[in-house]
Amino acid sequence: MGRYQRIKTKIFMVTILYYTSNRENESFENKIRENLLRVCGDLPIISVSQKPIDLGTNICVDDVGTSGFNMFRQVLIGCKAATTEFIISAEADCLYPPEYFKFIPSRNDVCYREKNLYVLRRHREVFHKKRNGATHAQIIGREFYIKRLEELFGDAPEWNTQEKNFPKERCKKEDIVDQVEYYETIYPTVQIKTGESMRHYTACIEREAFVELPYWGTVENMRKNYL
Repeated sequence: MGRYQRIKTKIFMVTILYYTSNRENESFENKIRENLLRVCGDLPIISVSQKPIDLGTNICVDDVGTSGFNMFRQVLIGCKAATTEFIISAEADCLYPPEYFKFIPSRNDVCYREKNLYVLRRHREVFHKKRNGATHAQIIGREFYIKRLEELFGDAPEWNTQEKNFPKERCKKEDIVDQVEYYETIYPTVQIKTGESMRHYTACIEREAFVELPYWGTVENMRKNYL
C-alpha cells in the first residue's frame, strides 16, 4: 500500500517508479539508490531494471538494450505493477531532495513536472539549469499514464533499440503527454551526466551556471560523494 495523506476527504496514494537500463557504473548507481532511500520516506518503490537490483519490488526485464522506446516500455511495466493512484518518477542518474516526494497533485489526468532542475555534466565544474521539465522529475496519474503509453505503443514489438527518441517517431509532439503543468520545489533535482547513459547531453541554459546549489553543496562535494 502507498503512503496515505488526508487531503480534505480524499486519500492520496503514490508509488515511486525507478527505472534503469543498468548502463551506469554500479558504484555510482548504488549511491543514487542510497540517496533515494534516504529521502523518499515510507513511499513504496517499484524498480524496473535490465539487471536484478535490490530496490523495492524489483522487476527485471533482462538485457533488452537501451533506447527511449525501451525506457518507456519499462515505465509501462512498472505502472501496471503498481496499485496506487499516482506514479512519481525516479531515474538512475538523478538525485532528488526530500521535498520532491511531498508534492501533492490536484488532478490525476495531468502530468505535473518539477522545473527546478539542474545538470552536472561530465568534465564540467558547474551545475547548469536545465531547460523546461523532464520525465525524470514528474508525478502523474497511473491510469492516465498507462492509457497514453498504450496508445503510443499500439501494436509495436515489445522491445526496440532503434527508437532512441521515442515517442517522437510515433506522435507529432516529442512529449509523451499533452496535459503538463509545472511546479517548483525550493531545492533542486540534479541529474548527473556521467557519459555512460544513452544520452550524454541534455538541453541546458548555458548562462545559468553555478558552482554550488542549495541542499547539495558544491560541485566538488557532489563529485566526491557520488562519482
